[in-house]
Amino acid sequence: MKIVEIRDLDGPNLFMLRPAIKLEIDTEEARPLVAEAVAGDFVLGPLPDSPDSEPAMVPVSAERVRSLLIEIIHVVHDKVGAPRPEVVSREMEAPLHLAVAFGWTHRTLGKEVARLSYSILTGDISSLDGDLARLKELATAEPVGADLPAMLPDGDRRVPVIGITGTNGKTSTTRLISSILMGAGKKVGSTSSAGVFIQDEMVIEGDYTGPAGAARVFAEPGVDVAVLETARGGILMRGLGYESNDVAVVTNVSPDHLGLHGVYSIDGLAEVKSLVVRVTRPDGFVVLNAHDPRVLAMRDVARARPFLISRDAADDEVTRHVRDGGWALAVSHGEIHWWHDGTMEVLTAVSDVPMAFGGRATHMLENALCAAAACLAIGLPLDQVRAGLSAFRNKSDQNRGRLNVYDVDGATIIVDFAHNELGLKHLLDFARTFVAPGRQLIAVVGTAGDRADEVFMSLGKIAAEKANRVIVKDTTKYLRGRDPGEVVALMERGIGDAGVTEYETATSETSGFERAREIAGKGDVVALMCIEDYDTIIPRLEEIGRALS
Repeated sequence: MKIVEIRDLDGPNLFMLRPAIKLEIDTEEARPLVAEAVAGDFVLGPLPDSPDSEPAMVPVSAERVRSLLIEIIHVVHDKVGAPRPEVVSREMEAPLHLAVAFGWTHRTLGKEVARLSYSILTGDISSLDGDLARLKELATAEPVGADLPAMLPDGDRRVPVIGITGTNGKTSTTRLISSILMGAGKKVGSTSSAGVFIQDEMVIEGDYTGPAGAARVFAEPGVDVAVLETARGGILMRGLGYESNDVAVVTNVSPDHLGLHGVYSIDGLAEVKSLVVRVTRPDGFVVLNAHDPRVLAMRDVARARPFLISRDAADDEVTRHVRDGGWALAVSHGEIHWWHDGTMEVLTAVSDVPMAFGGRATHMLENALCAAAACLAIGLPLDQVRAGLSAFRNKSDQNRGRLNVYDVDGATIIVDFAHNELGLKHLLDFARTFVAPGRQLIAVVGTAGDRADEVFMSLGKIAAEKANRVIVKDTTKYLRGRDPGEVVALMERGIGDAGVTEYETATSETSGFERAREIAGKGDVVALMCIEDYDTIIPRLEEIGRALS
């Protein structure tokens, strides 16, 4: 048995809706050995001053490990004079892993309680008296600075919060919500995988989809609305940066990053993302994609009102929902209709939503519906939402790296941040609509190395099945434990499974782009999965091409 990690979660998390210390253990066998007598003596009364021999280790069930840890954590708090916290436990998705989590208000104290509790469970009590004395000192000290949770509690929050999560479309949705709100005269602070923005100005560059980005937005004077992209990694590694939000948006849930941070299944991933829904205030709204059954099921954990979106107003779930007076945005005969409390109003025509390319980009249409619903839910008037939708385009200055489309000497080049299987399918389906009769679709594919082997093989297979020609690109920035050429070889295997498509390889994203541009003729389309070199590729396209977005 061993500790996998002791993690301090600063806000609502998978275990509880408050800051928590997570102690994750790999039991390594179905009945791990623990010092049950030592643990029992500690819980029930004083231990002997100095044990005469090594403690007896006995096999127990995982459930017994969890119950012993809960008891030990409570008694450690008793002995150091700290209030007993809420403690929960659960089996993790990784085989033979379990976790116990408890609330905290003092970071160092909480982490040390977790370490000591594990030591007691395993019979390592040689320094117990000193450990308890040190923890007692921590418990009597007022936490300050880094020892305080980074979460913004409701009592200190002064602005409405819109939280956006999902596997794909988070950043586009976040950007569109921000653009609509700014067009309505609001001062907006937003976070995304690109950085932290105040209005259109990037104030911090990088992936700030966790508590640090939220804290920067909350610290900005005069912000009217916080629009916070919230990613899986931020939730699992730090928790949310806020106690509650007013509107939650969930775009979709599909396999991505499985096997990282203890999440091995799509249902587990959906549970992580549902946290943004669970913390929505009861008087708020949760915007849910009715086409995605896992997203739709989040109604069951929501305290707030569901606000459904759909590309098809005839969807059974949407029909029942609006019949009961529920809120929904859905497409009917080329128009986006808004149902609310038994009333229907026309928001706009799909043709007046440029980011959806007349509905050809179905995933972008869903993103637009999510963004519009969030703005309506926050109280923006219909005409301001309509105006905001019509003003936003997938151009490099508004939605950089997301379906940026260019004409270069008669060839169409599409640059997109597609980084997983569903993203690639959306990209290639969209790209196919631009291919002239008798011409070819050229796919440039690859992604970061922190995916399972099967994902890379699947990317190769999807590209081979949907494109006429494939260029498999290696990554130079995001190997993430892989050797150079390793992901290329896996994607080549996937292409081989498809069996028919011509392909070649490139050592980098930029070289793959240049090769595709070289072989693309008039009427051809290049679809590029662009995750690392868009700051080189997009300026080049702006120079040699004409934006069609």
